[in-house]
Amino acid sequence: MKFIIENESITADLSFGPLPVSPNKKIGYQPYELFISSLIGCSGTLLETILKKKRYSYETIEMEASSVQNPEHANRFEQISIHAYIQSGQPLNEEHAKKIAHLVINNCGMIQSIMTSVDISFHVHSTNSASR
Repeated sequence: MKFIIENESITADLSFGPLPVSPNKKIGYQPYELFISSLIGCSGTLLETILKKKRYSYETIEMEASSVQNPEHANRFEQISIHAYIQSGQPLNEEHAKKIAHLVINNCGMIQSIMTSVDISFHVHSTNSASR
């Protein structure tokens, strides 16, 4: 990976293309946005793989993340909570949702990389798409 630093921003030259990064949201993506996005990218694609392997059909998966940062320690992440909302014709029961969440936590490299320093949680919610 190659990075060019100039004018209050960093441009990453990545395989998919350039990625502008800056604390100024008018110039590029903020570092914390990319940090959370990488957790969602890793855990979300893993969740999709697990659902496919279990032959669980779904219509959509939406994910949300919230975080708590400590301004007294360089805005370090103290807590991150990720919620995955699966819409399907046949919702998962609570036990299966917890098992799948556990599989995601244990097999997502990004989550495993920060578990010892950040309180991270992952929750799977399943809803019936017919009731929407």
